[in-house]
Amino acid sequence: MYIEVVGASRYSEEEIIFVSGISTAKNLLFLDKSAIEGRIRSEMPYISSVIITRVIPDTIWIDITESTALAMIRFKDETLVIDSSGRVLERLEVPPAGLVEVRGFTPVNPEIGSAMKAEPSGETRLQYLTDVLKAMERADICDDVSYLDVSNIVGINFWYIDRFEVTIGGSGNVQQKLGRLPQIVEKINEDYGVEETGRISMSDSSSESRFYLYR
Repeated sequence: MYIEVVGASRYSEEEIIFVSGISTAKNLLFLDKSAIEGRIRSEMPYISSVIITRVIPDTIWIDITESTALAMIRFKDETLVIDSSGRVLERLEVPPAGLVEVRGFTPVNPEIGSAMKAEPSGETRLQYLTDVLKAMERADICDDVSYLDVSNIVGINFWYIDRFEVTIGGSGNVQQKLGRLPQIVEKINEDYGVEETGRISMSDSSSESRFYLYR
């Protein structure tokens, strides 16, 4: 039997096969695919999904989708690294550079490899947090965002390109709002210059926005 691993970059093929527990001597018909998939995801937190496929006569495909470290959140004396779905990828003592710092949310008993949980009063805040992180990931602006503050769920805001506090209100229409940001910044640059900083308000559901200079 042959085992092929595709889609992995963070973990080696050898590491994934070892964790899977699949032996080349095993019969394809007796593989517990769901157990293998769960074991890999559990022991390798940067793997978000696994699909095991039996290819007759004698090949096993392990198709890997990896998570991307997108944001970090302080928890007690540690920093949790999470992906856009709120899944905890690792715990670090020193905050890593280049990730979005999440403010205004504290998870409950976070576990590596599992999605963050919240107190009942914070479940909406957690949902909004992941909604906005996913929208930022799709809009490809995470590298330009220093922090994301969800302490006020009707006044969610983030710091953008080291110049603007962007207020998006709740998580409704967030994808459309983020899609308008480049044009809004371009207009601000034309009207005020590329050095000005301020607050961009996108709190309403319309296509309008407002800019307030910091002076």
